[in-house]
Amino acid sequence: MRYLYLCSAALWLLSCGGGGSGSSPAYAPSEKEQLRMEMTLVTPRWQAAADSVERWTAAVGGRLLRREKEAQRWHFYAIAIPVAQAKPFVEQVRTLGEVLSERTSLESVTQAYTDLEARLQSKEEAIARIRSLMERSTSPSDILSAERAMQELLSERDELRSRFEALRQRVQTVQLDLTLRNPRYVDYSEGGNYFSQLLRSIEAGWEGFVYFTFAVAYLWWLWLLLAILIWWLRRQKKRIATAAPPKKDAGGPAAGPPAPTA
Repeated sequence: MRYLYLCSAALWLLSCGGGGSGSSPAYAPSEKEQLRMEMTLVTPRWQAAADSVERWTAAVGGRLLRREKEAQRWHFYAIAIPVAQAKPFVEQVRTLGEVLSERTSLESVTQAYTDLEARLQSKEEAIARIRSLMERSTSPSDILSAERAMQELLSERDELRSRFEALRQRVQTVQLDLTLRNPRYVDYSEGGNYFSQLLRSIEAGWEGFVYFTFAVAYLWWLWLLLAILIWWLRRQKKRIATAAPPKKDAGGPAAGPPAPTA
């Protein structure tokens, strides 16, 4: 009986473990869903990391949808990656530094698919009707009007086909919004390094001192004028004090010694 329990427990554990195997559904969206990922990395060699991201994107057949940069603070990339290459690409990007934040979402395009399919079907039916009318028409004016209508319908159908193809390609890719941040500009509350914050504070104080020194040097003429003004005021005060008459004693002449008595 004990062996029966042990066998049952082993089978239960195997069944539980088997359910977790296989590829992650996060990288396998359905044909009418697009996976979107947002990731922020803190990397010491952030400029070299940006070059690596561009090189890796081209290597996997991805596309750079958008690219932005702010001075020495961060790089931003919006990248479209083929679904089959998304997982190894993201894992490779993780090796560039420390993941500060990450978010994954699925965006459904079912309604857009359904709308485009219905509009395409409607255009195809209208084109078929116009062709049937052109085959039966004998009037030149009717044929000319039908040809004009046919040209408009064909143009609208081609535009819808282009939009449908773009939507189909969109769901075959994973969009990654990647931000690479310089660790020296990551706040401590965001997960930044304490020493990086200390170094940034010291640099900010030094930059303020340098700017103050430049301002003092640039206004040298002002300091010269102030020095001349102070010298002139002190000289005037001294001149006035020298030219003033000496003050008289208000008590009158001092009395002499008393006369001797007989």
